[in-house]
Amino acid sequence: MNINKTNITMLTEIFIEKNFPKGKLTLVGGRPAIGITSFAISLTISLAKFNKRCIYFSVGMEEQQLIEKRYKRQVDIEEYNAIAGNITIDDTWEDLNTSYMRKQIELYQPDYIIIDYIQVMTCNHPSMDRKTEMQAILRELKTLASDCKISVIGMTRLKIFYKDNASYFLSPDIFKELLSDNLEDINLTCIHRGDHFRIYEYGSNGEVAFGKTKFITYHDNNPEITYLLFNPNTIRFSMFPSVMYIHGLSSSGASSTASNLRKLLPQYDVLSPDLPIQPQEALTMLKDLCELYKPEIIIGTSMGGMFAQQLRGYKKILVNPAFHVSEFMRTQLGVHDFLNPRKNGETQYEITSKLCDNYQAIEANQFADITDFDIKNTYALFGTQDTLVHGYDEYIGYYRNAMMFEGEHRLNFEILKKIVVPLAKIIL
Repeated sequence: MNINKTNITMLTEIFIEKNFPKGKLTLVGGRPAIGITSFAISLTISLAKFNKRCIYFSVGMEEQQLIEKRYKRQVDIEEYNAIAGNITIDDTWEDLNTSYMRKQIELYQPDYIIIDYIQVMTCNHPSMDRKTEMQAILRELKTLASDCKISVIGMTRLKIFYKDNASYFLSPDIFKELLSDNLEDINLTCIHRGDHFRIYEYGSNGEVAFGKTKFITYHDNNPEITYLLFNPNTIRFSMFPSVMYIHGLSSSGASSTASNLRKLLPQYDVLSPDLPIQPQEALTMLKDLCELYKPEIIIGTSMGGMFAQQLRGYKKILVNPAFHVSEFMRTQLGVHDFLNPRKNGETQYEITSKLCDNYQAIEANQFADITDFDIKNTYALFGTQDTLVHGYDEYIGYYRNAMMFEGEHRLNFEILKKIVVPLAKIIL
């Protein structure tokens, strides 16, 4: 994967809004040398590009040094100059407390403040006991976020441990000097890379996945993972390049096609969501995921091809697309088993006439608003032995990139390896 300053996707606005809500305190934990300062700067740069004002409270590095050695390493000088007006760097940290922060907030009116890191803060009413002080600091930061209606983001250290056990990071009880009783109503996140002293991770076929990093958010003790890319040359975090796979009827995100794509494309995060059975809910969810992850390419099979075709502005491969799945569904009324496990544990779904009507409504306008970009960057593969759907004639009425392959409706590993993935790499 060739990575430089110009071909990476910064942290998306949806990622930021989802993980750093306004009016709340968010903690971002990390081990020493994992890059939490680099993440904080990447976050600041991304916010500034979205025209959000932020104050960065720096510890241990003066403003000019921080700009020259950190900010301008992540972005070009011209790019930094364009966004510098949205960034205030405060390197006065000896007596950094929330009373001082309130004055800076009143002066600069930021949308976000970033503290790197909270263990060097002092509380407004110092105590001999550091744990008591940290409890007070957390309370003061929560109140600050609520009162000022801004997002307060604090970098923090994690507890020391000696075994690189991935499950360790799936519990929020890992923050140094912060007791679980003090973390109520705080948005908890952390950054984790399996062996953070390695720059590279290798996929199953030996290809390098450059700096794949887990950003973990804890919701009611349930971890939610978003993969980020860390470039050790620019010390910048960005969204990890992703491919979205959209499954067909009766399937799920745990299909063999999804797992095979992960084996064949280890340098990408293969997103494979379980589609809601209601078509409008499915389409809305897919659009939201696209906004969050900005996938490099979308691959949809059968019914998934019908949904993929409607996601405007993305490179796409439609494999045996079922543009009128409602017609098939009307012959299959009743209860059916899902072919693959689903995350919500559901094992069956029901096809009703109403559900078929809902799909037919989605299908009626599925070719609306096609852009020149879509025409140029949408490809379709049609199996010569597909006996279930025949969408070639309708597809070619709107698009031009179509290929036939020797295969049936459902994909197997060999078709993915020899046809689908090579085409995806050409498009990418």
